[in-house]
Amino acid sequence: MDDIPWWVWVIIAVVVVALIALAAFASMRKSRARAAERKREEARALREKAEETRLEASRRDAEAARARADAEEARVASEQREREAREHQEHAQRTRSELDEQLAKADELDPDGGQDNLRSDDRTTDAAYTDDRTADTAYTDDRTGAHRTTEESVEVTETYEVPRDEVTADDPRHRDPEPGPRQG
Repeated sequence: MDDIPWWVWVIIAVVVVALIALAAFASMRKSRARAAERKREEARALREKAEETRLEASRRDAEAARARADAEEARVASEQREREAREHQEHAQRTRSELDEQLAKADELDPDGGQDNLRSDDRTTDAAYTDDRTADTAYTDDRTGAHRTTEESVEVTETYEVPRDEVTADDPRHRDPEPGPRQG
């Protein structure tokens, strides 16, 4: 080995160092490429998750809109039932007023002093009691799992005896179910 000149050893050393540097550079480049691919994969996963979240938010918005529409529909139906109830109440009051006017006119015309068949001196009378109640019913919507409440109208009608002095003409709960002469 003495016969190889020193400058050849220098060239061999430079070539070996260059090869080591190239190998290190290639290894770093592959490492960066793998890191970039890993980051791309993470970014793709985040985008997919964001898309799922966006779809969930859209679905919930649609459910909220549907719930608002259902509530509005229920409100409108309730207002309509309330309006119908007021109309029926007003009609009943007008009918009672007409009846009172007719009875007053009959009392004026009656030569016997106003003893008509529509009135009774009995101490008790049969009165019909009508009670319109609204029952809240809760349920869970099978489609959405949401807890909802509805209103159902229930009419309860009972007949019982009430002492005549407790019956007042202007009380809407007390009315004679069968106007006309009483058998008794």
